[in-house]
Amino acid sequence: MTNATTALAELHERYAACYAAKERHPTTEYISGWNAPCYRGKPASGEIGWEAVPQEPELDFSGVEHALEMSIDQGVKDFYKAYYAGDMYVRFRDRPLVLLQVIHPEDGERLLKNLIGHVMMKQRLEQAVTLFIGLTDEDDLMLTVNNQTGAVGLEYVGKDQHEILAGDMESFLRRLDPVYVDESE
Repeated sequence: MTNATTALAELHERYAACYAAKERHPTTEYISGWNAPCYRGKPASGEIGWEAVPQEPELDFSGVEHALEMSIDQGVKDFYKAYYAGDMYVRFRDRPLVLLQVIHPEDGERLLKNLIGHVMMKQRLEQAVTLFIGLTDEDDLMLTVNNQTGAVGLEYVGKDQHEILAGDMESFLRRLDPVYVDESE
């Protein structure tokens, strides 16, 4: 297990504990054709509870790396291939973020295609290659990882990273605070 994988596991534990304190599971959109391994309980109002579970088999990045003729940052691979889980609402300092996660193998395949498209856009724009890992509450502002340096930062769609939040995935994940989202509000 890498340091980024350990940091992600600890974040999932903190996230689950945040919801357990309210006697709830976090929820995600229910997709009826998927028997997602992380689903918990019965769907209600298009949502279903989830709990992080190890991916079996893990998401395979070899096709993406072959198609792009480049290696993908190990921290990003560890981030996306460790667990099946719903997206996580977190806070970095005072900034709300949503960490994207893979909920089902088909979701993983869709993610890989979107990463290829993102990398190709960055290459076409002759910008440093980044890989998205999350969203912000601001339109077109993404949480990304620089594929060369591993730095986690923010960038607007079609622009370079303009703010570095952490030097690597591990230190970034360790500095996140889970946010309880009450779906009934």
